[in-house]
Amino acid sequence: MKRLIFFSIITLLFTNSLLSQVNSPWKWSHPKPQGNYLRHVKAFNTTTFYALGYAGTFIKTTNGGANWFINHEVMGEALTSQIAIYNGWFFDMNTGLACGSSGKIARTTNAGVSWDTIPSGETATLYGMHFINSTTGFISTSSGGNILKTTNGGLNWTAISTGTSAALYNIYAVDVNRIYCSSSSANLRYTTNGGANWTIVSTGTSVTQYDVYFKDANTGWVCGSSGSIRVTTNGGANWTQTSTGLPTSTLYGLAYNNNTLYAGGHTFYIFRSTNDGQTWDSVSFTGNQYYTSTYYTLDRNGTAMVTGGAYGLLNTSTNTGSNWVAHNYLGNLGTLNDIWCDNMNGRVIAVGSASPDQVIMSTNGGATWQYGVAANLGTYTLYGLFMLNSNTGYATATSSKLFKTTNGGANWDTSTVYATSTTLYSADFVNANTGWISGSSGRVFKTTDGGSSWALQTTGTTSSLYKIDMVDANTGWFVGSSGAVRKTTDGGSNWTAQTPGYTSTLYNIKMFNATSGYLIGFSGTLRRTTNGGTNWDTVATPFTQTQYGLSFINMNTGFIGGTTGYTIRTSNGGSTWQVLNTSGSTMYGIFAKGYDSAFVCGSSGYVFKLYDAFVGGITWNGEVPVRYTLSQNYPNPFNPSTTIKFGLPKTGMVTLKVYDILGREVKLLINNVEFNPGTISYDFDGSEFASGVYFYSLFVNNDKIDTKKMVLVK
Repeated sequence: MKRLIFFSIITLLFTNSLLSQVNSPWKWSHPKPQGNYLRHVKAFNTTTFYALGYAGTFIKTTNGGANWFINHEVMGEALTSQIAIYNGWFFDMNTGLACGSSGKIARTTNAGVSWDTIPSGETATLYGMHFINSTTGFISTSSGGNILKTTNGGLNWTAISTGTSAALYNIYAVDVNRIYCSSSSANLRYTTNGGANWTIVSTGTSVTQYDVYFKDANTGWVCGSSGSIRVTTNGGANWTQTSTGLPTSTLYGLAYNNNTLYAGGHTFYIFRSTNDGQTWDSVSFTGNQYYTSTYYTLDRNGTAMVTGGAYGLLNTSTNTGSNWVAHNYLGNLGTLNDIWCDNMNGRVIAVGSASPDQVIMSTNGGATWQYGVAANLGTYTLYGLFMLNSNTGYATATSSKLFKTTNGGANWDTSTVYATSTTLYSADFVNANTGWISGSSGRVFKTTDGGSSWALQTTGTTSSLYKIDMVDANTGWFVGSSGAVRKTTDGGSNWTAQTPGYTSTLYNIKMFNATSGYLIGFSGTLRRTTNGGTNWDTVATPFTQTQYGLSFINMNTGFIGGTTGYTIRTSNGGSTWQVLNTSGSTMYGIFAKGYDSAFVCGSSGYVFKLYDAFVGGITWNGEVPVRYTLSQNYPNPFNPSTTIKFGLPKTGMVTLKVYDILGREVKLLINNVEFNPGTISYDFDGSEFASGVYFYSLFVNNDKIDTKKMVLVK
């Protein structure tokens, strides 16, 4: 991961195109248009580009990047860590296929608006896909040595063994008989009789080969680690290294168009040859870009070119690479640990770990972001952000460093809180002068002069103290590792241990007064007190993910976020929860202004914004049935939406599928998501389907629980 070096100014303001993100009220705010890895791209013309990637991502523009459509449910609703799309194929702008982790295949016929799941018979990751015409195509797999073949445009697939257990990274078919597979073993596997027999041939190198491409029956190339590109002119029987001019970095993708061969993977360049790889030159494609990283995929169609990669990097050209536009603007590739906003359309500040951009800031509700505002903060990681008001705030950091702003985050002053190096995790102020900081080794510090000086307090613990929350100048709490919870009623002169009924790490606490509040932590822990911490009662939640982010407006309304990219919100004190998937990964910080308005931040510099009254999705409550149940959908018949309800007596991995009247799977609603015991409602939108009879089935831990019939009448 690299920052481009040709920017000379410290503060950069990038504008971003409009986007339409379906399936979730959380919208990408940073980076835009989205930040998940992209592994397959398609250029249709100079205005229309498609891409597929991790977290079930499909993204497209039809006007050169001015607007983007995003769908993160190509493989169904799932924990983001479980879904990765590695490849795809588009026959035209409407019809295409995607393949990826856990043997998943999906198909769209309406330009990516919706996707139908297709059984593959595989559980291994599907890495490569190639079609020789509109009906016949092939897929390569990560283990077991199989390839898959279809003869009806991807509706059905059959397995063909290649006789190896090596990972087959990509596949290229010259015709129905001659098929090539690049491999993790550095050898190439090919068949000349449609898979009846396979030949293993050395490409002359020991490095992994990630892509393979043939321009005709004789001439082809493979590319892989260490800048290796090997060429054959006799159908794969022999391979030689192409000439110099290539980097030593890994090359992941090949493309061939108009007698020009391209290789991609480098962070700054695409490499180009007009003589079948005898000589190479480079094309810089970064454009107006702040950060760059690995690129996994590229495509050219006439004068239109596109390349995509890590963190949603996406670059396009309309003049065969002479000029490029960067569509993904990422200012912080590290973790963002905390976030704050003045209002939903105003100032937003997020802090994290990627020097010199530990602080990113927006003045228009996350529509655009400024980078480099913390260029004077050294290399310290910032963990906590507390804003006393719109202008004055504090960011806590490693090595006993504290940073203070008095102009809304535009500038930051540095101070050292303690002579001994201490990680400072959080700060809390009750007025302009009086505040506290919690940190590592059980340390709490107090100031009464606005942070000019700090006094170490005795806490009685050596745990890491991740959050401190003071409700007034006398009363407050901190939480930390080993289930540490302590309370003070005298401004921190004394801290008394409380018993939350939990011994694992606690990450956050929010108290509304001297008696009532919540704390969260490891393995889905949420506990509530209404008597000042004398007792902490367990509040049931849908997941067992570790909870990091906690932002409640009052005892009834608030958000929680954690390790899977899922957030949950409640408006009734946790009796029921709505499940909202960000489509990112771990979420560390949440700042809510209301039930329908919040920001959340996390790993890879991700920021999401929620600012609407979302209706639908998944709702969970803690009413635990005595047995597994799948209720009849209501209403039924329906048009176009209905609710499917099911119950879990114990924790389980849930899959919910919809089938047509012929028994074909047409929609994967929930894809292997672990839910805690309770009752779950799924709001199903059938607007993409024709009128008719459908069936829905509930699976828990891969066992079918029940199947029900539903009728869609339009």
